[in-house]
Formats: sequence, structure tokens, C-alpha cells
Amino acid sequence: MKKLLTTLLILSLTALSAFALPGFTPFIQDKAGDYVYYKDSSFERESYIGLLEYDQSTFQIRYYAPSTKTQAEKIVACLFTIDQVKNTFDMTGENVIIADYNNADDVDIVNYMHNILYDFSAKRINAGVIQPKTEGYKNNDTFKNNGLRTSAELTQFGGDVTVIYDVTIPFFNLKRIEDQKGKTLFECVEIGKISSTEDNNFDRFVVLPDVGKVKLNSVKQQKSKNINVQVENQSITLDDSWTQKMENMYVQNDDAIITMVSYINSAAPEYYNEYAILRSLLQSKDGYHITLDKVDVMFEKGNLRIYSEQYLTAAQKLYYGIKYLTLNSDNNFDYLSFAALKSTYIMKRSYYDKILKSYKN
Repeated sequence: MKKLLTTLLILSLTALSAFALPGFTPFIQDKAGDYVYYKDSSFERESYIGLLEYDQSTFQIRYYAPSTKTQAEKIVACLFTIDQVKNTFDMTGENVIIADYNNADDVDIVNYMHNILYDFSAKRINAGVIQPKTEGYKNNDTFKNNGLRTSAELTQFGGDVTVIYDVTIPFFNLKRIEDQKGKTLFECVEIGKISSTEDNNFDRFVVLPDVGKVKLNSVKQQKSKNINVQVENQSITLDDSWTQKMENMYVQNDDAIITMVSYINSAAPEYYNEYAILRSLLQSKDGYHITLDKVDVMFEKGNLRIYSEQYLTAAQKLYYGIKYLTLNSDNNFDYLSFAALKSTYIMKRSYYDKILKSYKN
């Protein structure tokens, strides 16, 4: 019996409970709980803009600036509703839930967030159909360079700019805005999903820490007996330092974990399953955060290789993750997930890479 990915991932591949902003039809439908964060370099201080969908007409937009040596953390947040019937973006209600109206900066930020919502919607509607088969859309480059580049005028960002769209990114599909010299002005740094009103992943946006200086391959793994692990048609060579925790899950102390599953390749438009799965695998959720500027994706039709850093908030630990998604001979997907503490991965990289090279399906 085939092992499936989590119910949440399976649901992400269906159109159930799926929504779209007015005026255009996205390649991948947005869903309740989806969110996105952007680094906004139009501010003098380090700043981020987040957007969260509660349902098809209710959203939160949030400004966040982390504390510095001279400035306190700043948060400004608004709830708003939109008219789903119209073919243009139209706010029908707004409630500022976090702001100091005695502070002129907070008032300016509220107005700024209001304006960019209208601007981004208008530009996305004007861009028309955006999907992996759209002329000019890159699928086989790095994650940063994939997508569709378009020219636009955005006064909030100095006038003439280049807007890069990517179907992996929820809502407006907006991945990055660059000036005429190629400098990044606005960039998606996190996509995510909350599972309930008690889930605070969106409220607790974090900037991933650095592990500091760690010497590459500075720890040699003790020689151990090799063990060939088989999960249906997938196999990988581990050793007896790994412990089986589930039928398809193996761990090495508290340092690393490997899982292998398969799931059904449902009938869908070309590239849809790969990109829907990619979005789900890149989403921050369940108490951990993935920062997209630390992500690399090797994409071919039917095959994905995903390299990312994942920060577990509660444990305050940074992990390095590698995920393989491969179309198998049954036309379904095989999935391998590896994660290790980033510092451990660096110190034992040749050991872990040798294990991953032994993977077959």
C-alpha cells in the first residue's frame, strides 16, 4: 500500500477550499491559511511585508521590522476584506489591529500597505495568464531565476521596474521586483501556511540565524556496518548508526532524519503537480520556517531537487534539508526527505552526501 504525504500536502493538490484574488485565475489556487512574506528594501531599516489569507475575502497584511541596537521592533497590521464578485481588487472593509496612530510612521505604513495591494493586483491582472508554459517563463534555471520577467511601472518603487512572477508564490505570484540596474527592491523570502487560528507561524516571522564558522568535513563518521533500506521501490544505503522509527523513517541520534514515501500523480495540467508540490514543500508550517533566499531548486519535468534551510522555532535549531521528488515507472512520485542540523551536515558533509548518492528508485 502506497505511503502518502501528509493530508495537508494532498489537499494542496486539489481545488477544494481553493480561492483566488479577483481579476485573474492563478495556475495554483490559493487556500485558507496561505501566507507570504517579502523583504521590502524601499524602507531605510530592514523591513518585511506579510500577507495572510483567512478565507476567500478576508486577509491580514502586516509590516514587521526586527529590533536593532538603536530601534525597537515595529509591527503594523491590518485586517481587510475584499469584494470577490468584482473583477478588480476592491477593499470592502479595513480594521487596523496593530498601530500607533500618534506615530506618523505607522500612519504612513498603513497607507503604504494599502497602496501596494492595489498596485500589485492591477499589475497581476494586467499580466494575464501566468503558467509554466507561458512564453518567456523559465522552468529549468535556478529557483531565483525561474519565472516570468515583465516590465512595469510602480511609483512606490521608483517608476520603471522589472517584476518577476512565479507560480510557486501565492496570491499575486509576485516573486521579486528589480530596478533598471537589476537591484532587488522587493523580494519574496517566505511562503507558508497556518493550520488554525492558534497557529502563530505568520505572527512569528523570523530571520534565519547563521551557524557561524563550522569546518567542512571536520568530523569523521566511525566505520559501521552498511544496511540497505528498502521502502517499496525506493532504497538507500545507511549504516547501523541509524535507527528505524517508522516503516519509512530513519534517524541518526538527534542529528539527522531520512524518510521515503510515494504518492499518486493525480491527473492535472502539465507541470501542475510538480509546482503544487514544490509550493507545499517550500512552505513554512508547523513551527518551522524556510527562507527562500536560502533555497535552491533543480527542476526538470517530473523531477525536483530541493535544498533548503529550516529553522525550528521552539528548539531554536537550524536544519539543512535535501528533498528528491522523482516520477517513477508507475507514473507516480517517489519522495526522499533528508534533514540534519546544519552544523552537523557541514561537519559530516561527505558522509551524508555519500548516503544520498546511494539513493535509488
